[in-house]
Amino acid sequence: MAVLDEDTGNLLNYRQLLRHPKYRDQWKVSSANEFGRLANGVGGRIKKPTNTIRFIREQDIPKDRRKDITYGSFTCSVRPEKIDEPNRTRFTAGGDKINYPGEVATPTAEMLIAKLLFNSVVSTPGAKFMTMDISNFYLMTPLLRPEYLRIKMADLPEEIIKEYRLRKIVNTKGFVFVEVTKGMYGLPQAGLLANELLEKRLNKEGYFQSKLVAGLWSHKTRPIQFTLVVDDFG
Repeated sequence: MAVLDEDTGNLLNYRQLLRHPKYRDQWKVSSANEFGRLANGVGGRIKKPTNTIRFIREQDIPKDRRKDITYGSFTCSVRPEKIDEPNRTRFTAGGDKINYPGEVATPTAEMLIAKLLFNSVVSTPGAKFMTMDISNFYLMTPLLRPEYLRIKMADLPEEIIKEYRLRKIVNTKGFVFVEVTKGMYGLPQAGLLANELLEKRLNKEGYFQSKLVAGLWSHKTRPIQFTLVVDDFG
């Protein structure tokens, strides 16, 4: 995703935004906030950092995993509804380069199942419907093994470089490396791991997924049904 330059009509990507005299200051803050959320904060303004990533030296990556190092990419968007932070930067892992040995497909509710549930709600006297999303659950699910990314230090805001002392660990080619220990966008296994962890917690509270219909859940004693897509309920 890119951001529209209202003066020229051009779409600007992450690197262009960080170098543009009109936009660079605000988007450097946006980028720093994203890394602060994923790592351990920045400037004291991230209330609940997720500790999903940590910056490491290249030589700290196990030798047998160096072939699995992938890239990181950036998407930028303007979200006016996000009053506190309308300029949003998202850092994602290059999932096409991940050599994950396990299953990655997530059981999820199909559109037909969701429509049938909607119809059941409107057809049942006294029935009620709600939606719910678990904030950051996708980002905070522990991985079964760490993954490794490289980032050009030129793509990082100065605030992050200073706070995490990255000039001490950058390699001779100008790359900084990241160890990922929790789910983040772009990892092919992140959705399934989040779903499996959520399923364990739901089972403890008496909710079970249908053995015949993926993504359809019911409570063992209460008249409650819902569909589940990763961490989105309906």
